[in-house]
Amino acid sequence: MSHSKRNTTRPVFTSYEREQAKSNWTASSAQLNRDSFLPFGYCSLCLENAREPVSCPRGDIFCRECALANLLAQKKELKRGEKARQNAEKEAARIQAIGDEEERERAIRDFEMTQAGLLNSASRKNPNATTTTTATATATATATATAAIEDGNEGAVVRAGSKRKFALDADELGRIAEDDKARARRAIEDEKAAKPTLPSFWTPSLTPDVRNSDLAPVAKKAKTTPTCPASSEHNPHSLSLQKLLTIQFNETTDDSTKETLRTCPSCLKTLSNALSPVMAEKCGHVLCLNCVKKFLLPSEKQQSKAEAESPIACFVCSTPVAVSTKPVKSASSKDALPTGLVKLKSEGTGFSARGSRTVEKSSVAFQC
Repeated sequence: MSHSKRNTTRPVFTSYEREQAKSNWTASSAQLNRDSFLPFGYCSLCLENAREPVSCPRGDIFCRECALANLLAQKKELKRGEKARQNAEKEAARIQAIGDEEERERAIRDFEMTQAGLLNSASRKNPNATTTTTATATATATATATAAIEDGNEGAVVRAGSKRKFALDADELGRIAEDDKARARRAIEDEKAAKPTLPSFWTPSLTPDVRNSDLAPVAKKAKTTPTCPASSEHNPHSLSLQKLLTIQFNETTDDSTKETLRTCPSCLKTLSNALSPVMAEKCGHVLCLNCVKKFLLPSEKQQSKAEAESPIACFVCSTPVAVSTKPVKSASSKDALPTGLVKLKSEGTGFSARGSRTVEKSSVAFQC
């Protein structure tokens, strides 16, 4: 009776199986279209039309209520993390104190056993300990003599068969105490290693813990200030209540749909992602980038003729909002806008040259 073989028993991959493996086990990316973009003026937290809109210094738009709620939640999380870190430090200090106490008790017990003559019998049973101690003492004496000769203090070198002067100071006492602690620590570790204990995953008291490992804890950079929730993971920026900027949109009502539209006060165009709206920090009025370049920013000829820095006034309220220091040559340059003007966040239009956004999916590579 013949049986059909599975595809895992064949030595080769078919074209269909290779495509399935690539789709399931490789990293894939796709570019988002305009349907996946957030319209301009929408909150980055609740994804709805921003009510009482505010902006961060980088131009991310939020509802005032959403921004305050997020700031409060981040501050609570920071306090909780700080408290957890302090508790972890206290626990580490407690464990260290327990270890030091065990080492001290072990050193006292070894001293008492030595005075009673009981530790020597244990040394006879383990001759390697005596050999190791003798070798360590010889190496220490050799290192001391070499250091004394290099320092020019040849009188400090003790010859064989001669007596040396006994000196007991604070450094010598500290060295002896450290040697006793190290010896006691090694003895405790040897006793723990000799016990036939294995981790048990089904017994709660014997479940292995990360604190029981000898690996050093990974040092993570502690987060000290709230960050903007719309910032990227690789380039976060801080956010605070004092840094929130109130946005003053020019709102009009559409006669046909009765919807409230946010328009540019100069050209009366509806603000969208394609217009790259710009906000003035001081007054909060928003204009499109073309109107800002036409009415607010001076041209190259005016900038070259001007002897000193000229202030830039808002188109709506005539409030000085910035100072022109150099002309703007292209809207795509990083330093296109002077200080005082903020380009509001726009996720793009879906074209490859304007706001390209991609989504990526990474998984374990599967070679076929």
